[in-house]
Amino acid sequence: MGVQYIGMDQLPLNCSGRIININMDNLLKRKLTDMGMIKGTEFKVEGQAPLGDPIRINLRGYNLAIRKSDAKNILVERI
Repeated sequence: MGVQYIGMDQLPLNCSGRIININMDNLLKRKLTDMGMIKGTEFKVEGQAPLGDPIRINLRGYNLAIRKSDAKNILVERI
């Protein structure tokens, strides 16, 4: 059985993952890659807003809030 990839929005709190691919328009993809979200980057889901959106992840030593609608387009593997 191979590795299963999921959207970043599907990872539960306190779980870690690794970015596999970012599937979104070039402008937002560029902004995210400028903030360090590149293929192979490990991160941890640290929290979420009271209604579940946005989610807060920690990567490269800092926290980043990302909308669930954007997080679903970031393909990750759970680690």
